[in-house]
Amino acid sequence: MNVVGIIAEYNPFHSGHAYQIRTAKEMADADYVVVILSGDFVQRGEPAVFDKYSRTKDALEGGADLVFELPVRYSLSSAGDFAYGGVKALTELGFVTHICFGSEQGDIDKFLKAAKTLEKEDNSRSEFGKMIEERLREGASYPSARAEALKNIIGETDIDELFFSAPNNILGIEYCLALLKLNSPLIPMTLLRDGQDYRDATNPSLKRYPSSTAIRASIAQSGTPHLELDDLSDLIIYSLRNSIREDGVLKDRHRVSEHAKDLSMDIFGRIKNELDAYTSASDLISRVKTKAFTESRLKRCLLQSVLHLEQTDPSMPYLHLLGLNTNAGHLLRGIRGAEIDEPMAESLRPLVITRLAADLPRLSKEARRLYDQDLFAADIYRYVFQRKYNTTMPNEYMRAPVVVDR
Repeated sequence: MNVVGIIAEYNPFHSGHAYQIRTAKEMADADYVVVILSGDFVQRGEPAVFDKYSRTKDALEGGADLVFELPVRYSLSSAGDFAYGGVKALTELGFVTHICFGSEQGDIDKFLKAAKTLEKEDNSRSEFGKMIEERLREGASYPSARAEALKNIIGETDIDELFFSAPNNILGIEYCLALLKLNSPLIPMTLLRDGQDYRDATNPSLKRYPSSTAIRASIAQSGTPHLELDDLSDLIIYSLRNSIREDGVLKDRHRVSEHAKDLSMDIFGRIKNELDAYTSASDLISRVKTKAFTESRLKRCLLQSVLHLEQTDPSMPYLHLLGLNTNAGHLLRGIRGAEIDEPMAESLRPLVITRLAADLPRLSKEARRLYDQDLFAADIYRYVFQRKYNTTMPNEYMRAPVVVDR
C-alpha cells in the first residue's frame, strides 16, 4: 500500500491544490493522501486567511484523506524549519511512503543533487553562510544572495541560478535536505507547477489554476470574513514595546532570540527605531524592510514576538489530527492514541491528538510545553477574529476532527 504525503498551507485551498492531490496520488500509485497543514499562522508571516478547520474541510473535500496540523513553531518559520517539520511529521507517522511537492522545475534529480551537496556542508553551513553574508554586504537581496551561494556550492552547470531562486524550488531543496537529515524512507517526487504565477494578483477567475496571492487579494476586496496581518497590529505593538525598557534598552538580551527566533538584534534595532511612528504592522514592515531583511522574514519576526515562539524543537512528540476521510481511519490504528473514540495505546509515538481534554493529560511535560504554543496561537487567532467580526468561535477544547465520508 502506498500513501503519499503533501506539506501545505492551503491559504486558501483552490483548484490547483486539488490538481496536486489528484496528480500526486497518480504519480505515487497511492491509495491515500496525507496532508501536513499549517495551522492558523503561515510561513509567509501572516495569519491564515481562513481558520485551519475550514481549510481542512476544503482539503478533505478536495481529495485528501488525513490532515494533521504542522506545529506553529515550524509553520511560522524559515523555509528550512518549515520543511524539516513537515518531513519529520510525515516520517513519524510510519505509514507514509512518498512525499510530493510542487516546483517550478519538475525534475526531482536536480533537487536531490542540490540537497546532497548541501548536506556535505557542516551543520552551521559555514561556507554557505559566508557566501551569503559577502553578497549581502555587496548589496544583493537575501533571496538573490542565497541563490548565488547555492549555485556556487553545488557548482553544476546544468542547474541555472533561477532554479535556486524560485520559491517552490527553494522549499523543494529543503524538503530533500530534510529527508537526508532525518534518514527518512519517504520517496520524493515533484510536480511541475501549472497555472498562474504565485506573485500574480490579477483576477483569479481568468486563470485555469489561480495563485493563492490572487485569491487572497480577491477575498480582501470581497468582504468575506478573513484575517490579515494588520488585524494583529495592536498585539504586535504591545509585544514589541513590552520588549523594551523606558530608556529603549532591551530588558533581556536573550529575550529577542528566545521569543522570536527570526528576530536578530540587527532587525530589532531597525524596528525599535521606527516604533514611535508606528501606525500598523504593514506600515512598520514598509519602513523596516531592506534587501537583506525580506518582508516575509520581518512579518514572521512580528508574529513570533506576539506568540512567544521559542527556538524550533526538533522533536515531534505529538500530531494534532485536524480531519479525516472515514475510509482512511484504519491508517491511524498503529499510531499511539490515534484511533478516534478508542482507548489510547501506550507504546508508540507520536501521540495523535484528537480531543484535547482527553489527550493533553497524556502528553509529557515537555510535549505539553510545546503544544501550549499551538494552543496559544489558536486562541490568539480566534480572539482576533471574534473581535473583528463581533462573533464567537469554538475554542480548541470544543473542537473535534473534521470528518467527511467519501
